[in-house]
Amino acid sequence: MSYHFTPDEIAFYQENGYLTGPRVLDDNQIRRLHQRIDDLLHDRIEFPDHLKGEASEKLRAKGQLPSVKIVNIFRHDPVFAEVLYNPQIGVLASDLMTPPVRVWEDQMIFKPAFDQKAVLAWHRDFTYWDQVGPPDLGTCWIALDDATVANGCMHVIPGSHRWQLDYTRDDVDVTDPEWLLKHPNIPAGADMTPIPCEVKAGHCHFHHCLTFHGSYGNRTDNMRRSYILHLMPGTTRRTGSNWNNRQGNVESVPIGAVVCGPDYPELVTISE
Repeated sequence: MSYHFTPDEIAFYQENGYLTGPRVLDDNQIRRLHQRIDDLLHDRIEFPDHLKGEASEKLRAKGQLPSVKIVNIFRHDPVFAEVLYNPQIGVLASDLMTPPVRVWEDQMIFKPAFDQKAVLAWHRDFTYWDQVGPPDLGTCWIALDDATVANGCMHVIPGSHRWQLDYTRDDVDVTDPEWLLKHPNIPAGADMTPIPCEVKAGHCHFHHCLTFHGSYGNRTDNMRRSYILHLMPGTTRRTGSNWNNRQGNVESVPIGAVVCGPDYPELVTISE
């Protein structure tokens, strides 16, 4: 029997822009993903280099692995694609978004041990997804190791998804990880206290595509791995053109049409 979010939990998400979820992966699934990540990090399986950014070059160097973010994995690797067909994830996503919920893109983020520079700058996801809309997308963030404050778990600013901020990705100062927290259109008197989102391995966490979030470095002797599904409600339409070759190809969908098709699979909500 699937777990559903309660009305109070759904109201919390709508008000605050984030929500802790239940366990969605068992120990065997976690082990399979751990092994696949290790294969990716050591170039033991073929994978498009441009989806790994600078990672493939860095990983040839000796010493500790660097922090790595790899995107668009499910379109190239069957082990990660299996996660999409987990009905518990589909049920939870459909509680928070208008079904049918579809996958926009995915990511794997690896933070090595003792890497306090493995910082993810404060941002809103939709700033980098504005080729689709409206901004009602959300993310299911799945911990593959216990994510804690000490090893760089996500932090959020509650309620920030309801603020009206006018900026584009070109406006962002990429040299300042806290640029967004200084935006002049943040409401006067807003509580800017970052809230940590600790997540146990195999469990999930959801956040809205406009919620301010970021993470800090890993101060522990353990790596921190996560798998992230960026999701679209059934109402998401194409509004613009491709700008990043690491994302899905929206050119396959007419302007104004619902973003769907083989590149954007629907999450399942019952066991198949």
